[in-house]
Amino acid sequence: MRFGVIVCPYCRLVKGVDLFSKTTKCIRCGKTLWLKKVKIFYKTDSQEKLRQAVGLMNAQLEGKRGTFIEFFEDKNKSKRK
Repeated sequence: MRFGVIVCPYCRLVKGVDLFSKTTKCIRCGKTLWLKKVKIFYKTDSQEKLRQAVGLMNAQLEGKRGTFIEFFEDKNKSKRK
């Protein structure tokens, strides 16, 4: 798997990362995060699925998971038409 979703343990920012990197920098708090030390919540090879997973994690942390899922389902229905 090439990409993963992590949450910064310092500021709780959800971020998509390249798993072939050793570190990443949090754009909110500026901390350098070692990927082998943070929990990877989701892994994928698809950038599209990575974006969806980051959005879902953000919505879940904000308590708006249901709204995000409804929006995403509506978006997928319009693509099929």
